[in-house]
Amino acid sequence: MFKKGSKLYSISKFKCPRCHEGDLYKSSLASMQGIYNMHDNCPKCNQDYQKEPGFYWGAMYIGYALSSGYMLSAMVLCIFVFDFTVNQSFATAIVGGFLFVPLVARLARAIWINIYVKYKPSSNKV
Repeated sequence: MFKKGSKLYSISKFKCPRCHEGDLYKSSLASMQGIYNMHDNCPKCNQDYQKEPGFYWGAMYIGYALSSGYMLSAMVLCIFVFDFTVNQSFATAIVGGFLFVPLVARLARAIWINIYVKYKPSSNKV
C-alpha cells in the first residue's frame, strides 16, 4: 500500500509524484525553514513542481478537508471518550490544530500535486 509506485508513498514520504525519488521540500518540518519551502523542480527527474502561477491554491480545499476532519474527530474523541465539556474539547482541538498546521499544509500540497502528476518509473533519469 505504501510501496514505491503508489500515490500514498509519494504523499506520505513527500516525494516527487513522477519518479518517487526526489524530495518535494528542501527541508524537513523540524528544521523550521518554512512550511512551503519547496523545490521548483524535482532534483532527480526535473519534474516541474510549480505547474502554473497559483497552482497550489486548490490545495487549500484539501487542507480545509483535512483540518475539518481533524477538528471533528478531536471534538468527538474529547467529548465522548474523555468526557470533556464542549468548551474544553474545543480548546483542546484548537491547540492541537495549531500544532498540526504545518503538517496539514504540506500534506495538502503533496496530495494536490499527486492528483495531477502520474508516476513514471523510467522518468528518474535527467
